[in-house]
Amino acid sequence: MNKTISINLGGSVFNIEEDAYNVLRTYLENIKSNFSGDPAALEIMSDIEARIAEIFHDKNSDKKNAVVLEDVNQMISIMGQPEDYKMDDDKSGSAQNESFTSATTRNRRRRIYRDNDDAILGGVCAGLSHYVGWDPIVVRLLVVIICFVSFGTGVFGYILFWALTPAAITTAEKLQMRGEPVNVENIGKFVNEEARSAADRLGKAGRGAAQHLRTGSTDFFRGLLRAIAVVFGAFIMFLGFAMLAGLFSMAAFSEFNVFGFDSTNWDTLNTLIFGDTGTFWVLVIGTIFAIGAPAIALIYSGIKIITRTPRRIRGLALSLLSLFIIGTIMCIYGGIKTGKQFSRHAEVMNSVVLNDVQSDTLKLEVIPDDVFIGRSSRHNEFHDMIKIADDKIYYGEDIEVKFEPSHNDKFKIEVQRYSQGRNMEQAGTLARNIEYAHRSSGDSLFVGSYFTTPKTDMYRAQEVDVIIYIPVGKYVHMGKNVNMLTWDADEDKVMRMSDDGLESEEGSDNHESRHEKIEISVHPDIRVTDDSVVIRSGGVEIKSRRD
Repeated sequence: MNKTISINLGGSVFNIEEDAYNVLRTYLENIKSNFSGDPAALEIMSDIEARIAEIFHDKNSDKKNAVVLEDVNQMISIMGQPEDYKMDDDKSGSAQNESFTSATTRNRRRRIYRDNDDAILGGVCAGLSHYVGWDPIVVRLLVVIICFVSFGTGVFGYILFWALTPAAITTAEKLQMRGEPVNVENIGKFVNEEARSAADRLGKAGRGAAQHLRTGSTDFFRGLLRAIAVVFGAFIMFLGFAMLAGLFSMAAFSEFNVFGFDSTNWDTLNTLIFGDTGTFWVLVIGTIFAIGAPAIALIYSGIKIITRTPRRIRGLALSLLSLFIIGTIMCIYGGIKTGKQFSRHAEVMNSVVLNDVQSDTLKLEVIPDDVFIGRSSRHNEFHDMIKIADDKIYYGEDIEVKFEPSHNDKFKIEVQRYSQGRNMEQAGTLARNIEYAHRSSGDSLFVGSYFTTPKTDMYRAQEVDVIIYIPVGKYVHMGKNVNMLTWDADEDKVMRMSDDGLESEEGSDNHESRHEKIEISVHPDIRVTDDSVVIRSGGVEIKSRRD
């Protein structure tokens, strides 16, 4: 049977056997003697007792309600002997603090806490920086970028982390957050370091207050300058985020597969314009470097201005400058190399007289489109109107049907093929390689809604214009889907050619109604008055004064 004593340790009540109590009391007295004369002695002892209480709580179980000598000995092995840490002169203390500071950088098992001592908002980023061993500025920058590119969903993650993660309040928790053993030595060093930092801050604040009282100055202009600095910092951060948003939008619009899309558009552009030579990726990477590096620099500068932090990421400025220069060089190289491929222009024309048209009306029809299914007008995105299949490239845009007056009695179709290239010979070859389908049958002309080029011919601004010459006074009847190829008329509409171009035949839904109108116009209404002659034909009235 052993005698037990009830003690209060770190705010907790324990039952401890007498022999264990004697060892514990001697241990605490020896520790206290090491900190005699230290202004932070009470705080150090309070933290040490709180840590010992935590150890005893972990050791005790439901079946063992008293602290025994073995528990005290195990506690001492964890906390260390009192002789392991003594308060020497300033020189040794400085060396110990330096050792302590370097010790915090060692890779040990850390626990995640929020660091309110270095917090800007909730201490989340500061706590994570201790856990991963990074500079807090880097973590904050990454968190801001994640929140932005996730369209705000990252903010909810930050708030959730803030709500679920406890803050490091006690000295033991702060040491655990840094990955340091919670023992007598580290507690003493940490508390002393914190006490000196607080004293320095208090001294600076006192000197500033004294200076303020001596000069009698106000904080108005200082606050105004600070407000201007915050606004400026927020503005350049906004510019940086806008530049990153532009890069993200470019990638998303082009369906870049890194963001989960199928990369169809970028693969098509790479094949069509650059021929898989690598120039495309030179431009893409160069653009990312040339825009992304200044964007990150602006965001980083804005954060430093707003938070007024003196910390700097070593080598960041040189790295961003190097990336910007490299990206600019890559963009210039890729741009010049690509631009040379469009430096010359060539045109090839072919015309066919439509001798089979016997009436005064040409029926214009569009060949059914079995490639770009669902297309119904000229209002389409260019990248949607390109398709690579088998050994051909299909272009559904850059075709326009135009109508010109002719002063002979024959209808005629003229197909103009255009292309660009690095020299005239290449441009001419690419223009001749364009295939465009059209045919005539009786009074009908069938024109295609797309043209093709060989798959080996890269895109060099190939284009097809179709000009249909209509004799003056004759007509063209627009068939279905003509609005895919021309701006001049809607489908199922009759147009008359004049010297000034096509004119709409109002009120004429078919050929017979138009002839009725022509017959009426042959017999005009003529009235002669004392001073003029009035001729009225249809809806037109001509009045001529008599001499």
